Amino acid sequence: MKNTILYIIFCLFAQLSFAQSWEVGGMLGSSNYHGDLAYNIVPKETHFSGGAFLKYNFNEYWTMRPTLSYLKISGADSNFEEYKLRNLSFRNSLYEFSNVMEFNFQSFSNRAIHNKTSVYALFGIALFMHKPEAMFNDEWVELRPLRTEKQRYRLVQLSIPVGVGVKHAIAPNLVVGFEAGWRKTFTDYLDDVSTIYSDLQDGGAAYRSLADRSYEVSESGSSLASEGDVRGDPNLKDWYFQTAFSISYRFTPIQCPF
Repeated sequence: MKNTILYIIFCLFAQLSFAQSWEVGGMLGSSNYHGDLAYNIVPKETHFSGGAFLKYNFNEYWTMRPTLSYLKISGADSNFEEYKLRNLSFRNSLYEFSNVMEFNFQSFSNRAIHNKTSVYALFGIALFMHKPEAMFNDEWVELRPLRTEKQRYRLVQLSIPVGVGVKHAIAPNLVVGFEAGWRKTFTDYLDDVSTIYSDLQDGGAAYRSLADRSYEVSESGSSLASEGDVRGDPNLKDWYFQTAFSISYRFTPIQCPF
């Protein structure tokens, strides 16, 4: 009798603990960006991205998803005819921790009365670290210490993730999906380009070479820029994007016979 009571208590506790199911999973996909060095998406500047996440399903409509992600972005003026003479380029690796809410447009759970497929929207907040770099003398050089616009910006920033996706339960405990997400940032320096050219003689060789690279493509081999000329647009903050396939394992309540 005592063992039976303990078993019932355990089952009830398990039911309460997993009443709103947990999931654990990962995602793989691609990433890109929009900014001063790419005013639209350039397919060849698309890179690998990936992440791991935990989900807590409050009910069949709302899910909270903390996620750790890695994304890579890059851009170059050489991709656009009208910007080729500016001749700037960069790459950046982003390490992101986000916490987003998913809203399912169809009721979605492992219960038979709910749908096995749902379209969803996501929104939340993210914290990311980044480090813009450019190629100089066959090496990747970190741009922030050079202060190419005499600027100081933080390498840890906030962003606002928004997006849409679709998920499908291929088994009671296994869910696959695909989503597209956009991150609005509050910085214009993912690409190290934002305002104007500073004094191009006030710095070392790496600074002079990377702050203004127009000399590499000018017919005379001389710089085409002067101090105070427009280098970027500070009114347009940078964005980065991710599209990804996901797979997750859904923990289900222990079914008690009582």
